[in-house]
Amino acid sequence: MNSLWFWPLAAVALAPLPLCANDTEANVALGGLIFEQNDHISMDSEDLYLSLDRVRVRYTYTNHSDKPITLLVAFPLPDVPLEDRDPEWIEAAYPDWDAIDMKTLVDGKPAGLMRIDIAKVNGVDVDKRLKELGWPALFWKASGFADRLKALSADDKSALVAEGLLTTYNVTDGDVRPAWTISTSFVRTQTFPPGIPITVEHSYTPLQGGSVASALDREIRGDTLDPYGEYVSRYCVDQAFLRGYDRKRYLPSGKVDDRVFPLENWIGYKLSPGANWKGTIGRFRLTVDKGYPHRLVSLCMDGITKVSPTRFEVIKTDYEPDRDLDILFVALLPSEGGQ
Repeated sequence: MNSLWFWPLAAVALAPLPLCANDTEANVALGGLIFEQNDHISMDSEDLYLSLDRVRVRYTYTNHSDKPITLLVAFPLPDVPLEDRDPEWIEAAYPDWDAIDMKTLVDGKPAGLMRIDIAKVNGVDVDKRLKELGWPALFWKASGFADRLKALSADDKSALVAEGLLTTYNVTDGDVRPAWTISTSFVRTQTFPPGIPITVEHSYTPLQGGSVASALDREIRGDTLDPYGEYVSRYCVDQAFLRGYDRKRYLPSGKVDDRVFPLENWIGYKLSPGANWKGTIGRFRLTVDKGYPHRLVSLCMDGITKVSPTRFEVIKTDYEPDRDLDILFVALLPSEGGQ
């Protein structure tokens, strides 16, 4: 499956799929995969590189107890929400996780990973309920499943909609579709020896959200109903960013330059699981690479500075993440129809 999806202007949605997340301790229990706090193991450093082509993260951990500690460590992937989504989007929204080419090294040696998929409704594990119904959680791969839903009686449909398993949103009269979310994590068993730092490295190809149009255009962002406010709150888009956008998008006369069109891409990274270890992150380094000098980039991170024509960097000590990362990339490309 292609890892980049496009929506028409009318469907521009500022809700990118987050890429992945910091390592965190986990426990598989009734109710799904539970992320836990650990009071003995610190994350001494995190070196995170984010780009549209590749993500790399390198952690160093230390076990401060006097005994080895063996944990189930999870690397959570993005949830895939179905509610309020167009049917065409839903088919593309379920990524092929094999396509991300996930690689994990522990002290330089490949680590075995297991994937766990958990179906949820409003954050509650519904895997058991789906099994009772004989339904596949990863329904889009199941041949004939849509026909099975159509064959349900009106009463059964109503009951399952009320239960939250199905929805009638954006489907034809009388039809229903699944409304659960799939939470996916790569997990591994990891032993932390006492007092000896260990290094864990992940790398993968990111999944991207994107649009071939932009609500950043003056004509749209001037409308009080437009999503410009979310550009600010999610990506911290500022006036300097808008000036750069306008220089590329508009002619000196103020008219739209038909020779270019905007292409937005969005990626995200969950930093918050890094707060589950003992204390703060000792040293945190973030590098964001926009790939091409002409591409615009914006994200919410204090202290980030430009270190090359394409790279931005920030280094923090005793860092405790207070929000996850969402990054906006905007390129204004030559239009085939432009004159």
